[in-house]
Amino acid sequence: NAYMASTLSLILVFYALVIMCIQKFYISKKNYVMNANRVPKIEIIHGVKLFFLTFPIYLVVFISMLPQVVVTICSFLPWNFTRFEKGFTFNNYAIIFKRLGVNIKNTFSFSTAAIIAIIVLGLMISYIVTKRKTLISSIMDLLVMFPYVIPGSVLGICLIVAFNKSPFILTGTSFIMIISFIIRKLPFTVRSGSAYLYQMDSSIDEASISLGVSPMKTFFILTSRLMLPGILSGAILSWIACINELSSSIMLYAGRTSTIAVTIYTETFRNAHNTAAALATILTFTTAIALIVFLKLSKGKVSVI
Repeated sequence: NAYMASTLSLILVFYALVIMCIQKFYISKKNYVMNANRVPKIEIIHGVKLFFLTFPIYLVVFISMLPQVVVTICSFLPWNFTRFEKGFTFNNYAIIFKRLGVNIKNTFSFSTAAIIAIIVLGLMISYIVTKRKTLISSIMDLLVMFPYVIPGSVLGICLIVAFNKSPFILTGTSFIMIISFIIRKLPFTVRSGSAYLYQMDSSIDEASISLGVSPMKTFFILTSRLMLPGILSGAILSWIACINELSSSIMLYAGRTSTIAVTIYTETFRNAHNTAAALATILTFTTAIALIVFLKLSKGKVSVI
C-alpha cells in the first residue's frame, strides 16, 4: 500500500524538517572562532592513571568489536542448517562466490558508480553552500542534509512512487539503486568538503580572480584541488556507507540487483547463517580497509558530520 506508506512517511519527513530548520536557525546565530595565541598544554600521563583513563575506552571498543569477531569465526565453521559444527572450512566462501557472485559485484559496482557522482556533486555543492551565502544556498544545504536524517525506508518509498510510471520506470533496476546511494550518502562528502573550505582563506580565491582568472576556472584549477583531500575523505566514508546500505536497498532491489547487505538479510531468514557470516566478513574487512585509507587521507583532521 504505497499511499498509506507515503502518508506515514510524510509524518517522519515533517518532524525531521522541523528539527533541521530549528537547528540551522540556532547555529546560524552563532559564530565560533578559535584563538591560537594560547596553545593548550600537552600533558603526558603514565602508570596507574593512564590505565584507568584508557581502560574504559578499550573495554567499549572490545565489546563493540566482539560481534564482528564472532561472525568472522563463524564464517569458517561448517553449518548443518541447525547449528555451527566444530572444524575449519573455506566452503562457505566457495558457496557465496559461486552462488552469490552477482550480489557481491552489484555492491561494489553500484557503490563505485554512486561515488563518482557524489564526488562531482559534493565539490560543487559544498562550494556553493560555504562560499555563496544566499537563501538558495541555505535551502540547498538543508535539502542535501535531509536524506541523512530521514529513514532509508522512507527514501525507498519516495523513489518507488516517483519512478514507477512512464517515462521514468526505474523500480527494480540498477539505476534506482545508484540514485538511492547518491541521495542518501551525499551529505558525508558535502560536509567533509565544507569542513576544508571553512579552513581556507577567502583571499586565495580573490587573489586568483584579481589576477584575471575567471571564477569558474579558479574553482576548477585552484579551489577544487585544495578541497580534494576533504572530498576524497568524505567520498570514502560515503562508499563505506553505500556498501553497507540496507534500509533503502531492501525497498528497491529486485533479484538481479540485490546487494551484499540485502543478501545477508535474506540468507539469515533462509537459515543459511554460514553464507550470511561469510558475506558479513567480506563487508567487515572491506570497511576496515576503507577506514584505514580514510584516516591516512584525512590524517584524523576531518570532521564529516
